[in-house]
Amino acid sequence: MQHKVILDTDPGIDDTMAIAYAIAHPNIDLLAMTTIFGNVSVDESTENALRLLEFFEHEADVARGEERPISMDPNPHSYSVHGANGLGEIELAPTDRKPVALSGPQYLVEKTREFPGQINICAVGPLTNLARALELDPTIVDRVKSVVIMGGAVYHPGNISPVAEANIWNDPHAADAVFAASWPVVLAPLDVTTPVILTASFFEDLQVENPKVGTLLADMAKFYTRFYRSHSGYNGCIPHDVMALTYLTAPGIYMQKAGSFAVTTSGPGIGQTIFQPAGRRASNPMWAQRPKHIALVEIDADYFIGDYFTTIAGRHPEYDK
Repeated sequence: MQHKVILDTDPGIDDTMAIAYAIAHPNIDLLAMTTIFGNVSVDESTENALRLLEFFEHEADVARGEERPISMDPNPHSYSVHGANGLGEIELAPTDRKPVALSGPQYLVEKTREFPGQINICAVGPLTNLARALELDPTIVDRVKSVVIMGGAVYHPGNISPVAEANIWNDPHAADAVFAASWPVVLAPLDVTTPVILTASFFEDLQVENPKVGTLLADMAKFYTRFYRSHSGYNGCIPHDVMALTYLTAPGIYMQKAGSFAVTTSGPGIGQTIFQPAGRRASNPMWAQRPKHIALVEIDADYFIGDYFTTIAGRHPEYDK
């Protein structure tokens, strides 16, 4: 099955890993990237998206998205995690490619009108573009096939505060609006991203199988791994954003739970994703009004690693059919 995908992204090292997977996987049709602030500024993320498409020799639209959160001052960008340019300080060649005239939110609205019921929005940065698209056209919720989000933490601690994950923390008001809407949301939180660690030997083997892409990812991963080693003691790096895509291509590797989400939008817990499992009573009537979505809470990490490797290496089983 071909999955039409718009990747809402702030490239980003793990975003680059996701872009590489989306382009390489035979069952994904990457139509576009809508860019957003987060790891870097929106201007930097837009330029990174254009240069990455040039590097991967892939034709897809790029729409420049929102440059700041809906209703709060922006947080600092994550240069310490992703490098001064967002790409592990690996310099890609400039490109003549330009973003489309539509903004990121406008593009989401118009593309879902063009392909009603077919578009999977895979959001791997702050959710501001999605919240703005809802404001532009609330009926978008009826035209989207799925909204798969890498973000939040359900039972796992946060990675930017004790309770908050970075993408949600960067615009909690937008995230809460997205979770309150009745489109089909699937959340890939830290619960399923943090068990997956890609080591230096993984990238060395990937370079052998696919020298061009493997070398780029390996070089970026060196910066990323230095951050994880100093921050968490990991001897490798976590490909968080790829999870929003593998839900489409290999949903069986995840344990899923139905329920509703809300986000804390002020105070010391700002950015916390709160999950109310389906069927559990809550005294606050707000929960009865929230739509039911899906949380991914466990992952088959070994399958994920094998799937990512074979996809980038060009030896995914689907290629042999």
